[in-house]
Amino acid sequence: MVDLDRSINVATKSGKTEFGVKRALKAARNGDAIAIVMASNAPSEFQEDVTRYAGLSEVPIIVYPKSSQDLGIACGRPHLTAFVTIFDAGDSDIMQAVN
Repeated sequence: MVDLDRSINVATKSGKTEFGVKRALKAARNGDAIAIVMASNAPSEFQEDVTRYAGLSEVPIIVYPKSSQDLGIACGRPHLTAFVTIFDAGDSDIMQAVN
């Protein structure tokens, strides 16, 4: 079992990640990301859009079971973070959460 908080933290520190719905939508449309982490309380209209585009481009969505505040803390950021787009996982084992 993957410790999602630790995996996200390691990915943000050692890999390449970006934050926010705009970047998540763009990466989902283009298929640039290896995964997108979505907070459980992300706005439903954004959840639908990101999920739809990610499905079309086969980018896996990892649903973070906690709030966007907790996702921000896991990323080491002092604010709400509803979406984390992962381009390179670095030393993280986050991709095991997809399987």
